[in-house]
Amino acid sequence: MESPTHGDVAKLLEKLPSLISDAHHADIWGIQLDGDDEKGKEIVVRKFLEQHSIIPSIRLARASASLKSALEWRRIVKPRAALMEAREILTNTGLQNITRTENRLFMWIVIDEKTIRDLSACYERFMHKYGLSELGTATLEQFASAFLDAHGELDGEHNLQTACVVRFKLLPVPPARKFGIPLRTSIRDMLSRIATELQEYYPGLLDRFYLIQPFDDYLDSMKIPESFLRKTTILQAAEDLVNYLGPDIPPEYGDMSLCNYDLIEHVCGEHGDPHAARDPLKIKPTHACDNTKEDTNLRAQKDDTDSKVSSAEPELTWSETIGPPTIILDPEDLKTARELCPGKGGARLAWADSQTIVKYGHGVRLAEAEAMHCTYILHGVCYIVMEYVEAESFDKYWDRVSEPERENVLRQLRNYVSQMRSIKGDFIGGVDSSRCRDGIFDAVWDNYGAGSYGPYASEDLFTEGIVQALQDRIPPNLPEGPSDLDSVFFTDEYVLYQTVRELKKINHSIVFTHGDLHYGNMLVRSDGTVVIVDWGLAGYWPDYWEFYRAMFQNPWRPSWDRMVEKFVPPSYIEYYIMKKVFAYMFN
Repeated sequence: MESPTHGDVAKLLEKLPSLISDAHHADIWGIQLDGDDEKGKEIVVRKFLEQHSIIPSIRLARASASLKSALEWRRIVKPRAALMEAREILTNTGLQNITRTENRLFMWIVIDEKTIRDLSACYERFMHKYGLSELGTATLEQFASAFLDAHGELDGEHNLQTACVVRFKLLPVPPARKFGIPLRTSIRDMLSRIATELQEYYPGLLDRFYLIQPFDDYLDSMKIPESFLRKTTILQAAEDLVNYLGPDIPPEYGDMSLCNYDLIEHVCGEHGDPHAARDPLKIKPTHACDNTKEDTNLRAQKDDTDSKVSSAEPELTWSETIGPPTIILDPEDLKTARELCPGKGGARLAWADSQTIVKYGHGVRLAEAEAMHCTYILHGVCYIVMEYVEAESFDKYWDRVSEPERENVLRQLRNYVSQMRSIKGDFIGGVDSSRCRDGIFDAVWDNYGAGSYGPYASEDLFTEGIVQALQDRIPPNLPEGPSDLDSVFFTDEYVLYQTVRELKKINHSIVFTHGDLHYGNMLVRSDGTVVIVDWGLAGYWPDYWEFYRAMFQNPWRPSWDRMVEKFVPPSYIEYYIMKKVFAYMFN
């Protein structure tokens, strides 16, 4: 690979302000390209130039386009945010370690199927919000930061040697069963995505790859660039690695003389027990992952000093239908917990933490929770087992009943919506503080569904997020741009952006919202009771959102559009603006 000339480096550095402006983003590998880290910027620029050094005459143009593409990808995917969330996982599980000795920087990856399988249960919030693929992106982001730090401490610019060692630990597959194959498919897809991202958005970070005991299922169909395969060595035993990298490697790979400095804690700014961090069995997640207890009665163990006490110890029982609890709250803590519905009689609803609500009281029965039976995640897939409700679809019920029965249904819906809107929020996003889920946020150009918008701390930020989503759907490299004042396309875009920004001036409340309250998600029991189902889009949204979403669906009869305002406070102006936004998104 030919090194870029000093002139090319200087020219690409001069183009950075223009690239940043076009991409609307400046962060890369943990530094700001519009900041004052001159050495860091030069290292990044050199790596992108080296990636496109085969034809020197077009190297600068191709490197510029590649760097701009990387900045646009980072603006949409937000790998830095994923890293902030993933640091605990990467540190505690031992799936990634980074070591440095003098001028050698190594990344150690362990594809431990058992540990990866259990991630969804141990780190449920992260895996719901980001997922396995984003965990892989976080490993690249972490190494990129260590790469720039190491370069900054060296005198020379080209003498840092890097390598990635990937060790596979397979989960046994029982004979005559295909158990485990979906997990391997997910991991293989994640590794393919990492390889693509490494080539396109982190060029030149790694000089060599070493794969230890890889499984054929991973390598046979995994998408790996040929340029990476030419730099890859496959080993059958970890101890063989010493023949390639020398003795300066971790003990589990055959080192007998040197204890490496683990850079992950340095990069993360965290200091923990290094031995515990390498042992997945010592992870202490917020929600317990080990639900293997078989007894449904748990009695406190008496120590020697209490062995003569005859009174029975307090007993904890749980539903045999749902199984043992994954979290037990301290009743003393709940006495001072913030209530969800202050002044409400009967059972109490309180915040156990920022993500969890607990309902408790002497009148609460296990049967109320047993209606859902159980919810769990297996191999990265979420399952909810719930009670079947014998009921009729809303549209069929409406078409056959009398006017008084219809009014009874609308009265119930008004009551439901009123109760939901009485629950105020301090952010806009999913009920679990996850990103905003709606079709308007799934129209990212050339990468459907790749965007991550929110959660937002205010309506102002949420509205700007809608504008950003509109901008992200526009194809790159159009012959005209936003600065072309006579462009019909971008003038229409500008008018739409400004129209959307008018929403901020109405000053909406942020309320709990079903998010998909159309007739297809309503059932009516034989006694006339309305049941609302499909809460997958529930969250905290501006108070106009429920009306917009209820009106947006194609009605089974024209009168539905007049019916919605009878149970959801109308917001026609906002509805028409959002309807136009959706039309632009997919036009």
